[in-house]
Amino acid sequence: MEKYKLSILCGAMLLTACGGGNGGNNNSTEVKPEPVPTPTCTSTQYLEGNICKDKVAQTITGLTLPNSINVDQTVSLSAQSSAGLALTYTSKTVDNCRITGDLGQQKVEMFSVGVCTIEANQAGNGKTLAALPVSASSTILPVLTTTGITLCGTNDKNNLVCNASNLGELLGLGQDGEVQAGKKMTYSLIKHNNDECIKDQITGLVWEQKTADAKLRDSNWRYSWFNANTQTNGGNAGSQASSTTCGSTLTSCNTTAYIEALNKANYCGYNDWRLPTRSELINLTDYSSTQPSLNPIFTNTTVVDRYWSSTTSAKQSTQAWMSDFKDGAASPAFKDYMGHIRAVRASQ
Repeated sequence: MEKYKLSILCGAMLLTACGGGNGGNNNSTEVKPEPVPTPTCTSTQYLEGNICKDKVAQTITGLTLPNSINVDQTVSLSAQSSAGLALTYTSKTVDNCRITGDLGQQKVEMFSVGVCTIEANQAGNGKTLAALPVSASSTILPVLTTTGITLCGTNDKNNLVCNASNLGELLGLGQDGEVQAGKKMTYSLIKHNNDECIKDQITGLVWEQKTADAKLRDSNWRYSWFNANTQTNGGNAGSQASSTTCGSTLTSCNTTAYIEALNKANYCGYNDWRLPTRSELINLTDYSSTQPSLNPIFTNTTVVDRYWSSTTSAKQSTQAWMSDFKDGAASPAFKDYMGHIRAVRASQ
């Protein structure tokens, strides 16, 4: 009997020594889960719920301009993003057209003859990719101007009333006196510091105002035609000439030297003056007046000689087109001829 009691006692002691049961010293540590790392998203993704998701692509549609449009007109811009986000518009030809109006109600204003190119953009947001830019272009045309001529002519007579009795088979050929279409020429003075220049309100061109002060823009100075640029000189550079016909204003009295001096002087606040083309120069003529055949807003106009255009004669590269403002006649002359200059620039 004593033998069995001893065995039971030893078993109890052994359990206690081995930590059996629910002893009072339980020092076990709770194990926490490892934190989930935040993923690194690419530029075409965004993070949501700790997951990188692809940004939505978008496209721009509906940006249109007419193939051609008259100067001083506006076009509403109504392109759209497939994501429904607001667009921004930029003029890529700031010398000819500009963006006006508030965001969402923008228009493009055509203010000078030439080409207008508009670009639409959408930069995207946190969940949308930037759209590829879209562009559209339009040719800006001058508004037809009236020449001021109200009578017609035949091979033998001028200043005839434009009717069948006077013109016979020539009736209906579209002489200016028959058509009498277009807007009346209108101009405004632009003043900058001590300079004056003239804006044509129909074409948008800005013209030089000549002076009578023996300085750079004096109307009496004369110049040869010269253009060293083979891309624009019609195959003949012309003549650089001497300095004897423009006072002491230039070392060489030629058209290029004059235009460079005008731009260097920042005349009227601008530095993009140039020779007018033949059509621009002829379009300046007002045939309703004579000596000079110009609007009276143009002062100090010489009528005893002709003015240079930038246009080389198609028949003979040694000649360029000129126009006089005595009666508006236009004809080519050899490039070493000493003529006058009335510079022009595009409006802004």
